[in-house]
Amino acid sequence: MGSADQPRAQVDHSHLFPGARVRVEGLEAPSAQLDDPQPLTFVVHFADGEEAAAELLVPGDGDPGSSVLAVEAHTSRAGTELPAQSWMIKEYLLDGGALVLRLGVRLA
Repeated sequence: MGSADQPRAQVDHSHLFPGARVRVEGLEAPSAQLDDPQPLTFVVHFADGEEAAAELLVPGDGDPGSSVLAVEAHTSRAGTELPAQSWMIKEYLLDGGALVLRLGVRLA
């Protein structure tokens, strides 16, 4: 899933929840996302070894407080079927060369 030049993301859990951090690596200029967020597509790799396609959706005005992470439906390693989910982005952070998205409330 995903191409070699596509950003990739890591989550230290088998599922998403408010406050979870999604670490996006492979961006040319991650710090640019802090002031001027741009839409991104990537694959999220969960701690249980499973993955799901995801997209960072940014409103036309570029307001980082209105950004949403949309994650496709997937199944956890334990067999739990997780529906497609959307999460508000509570905070954009930098960690070394990676962009970290801290999740807020779940929208769907």
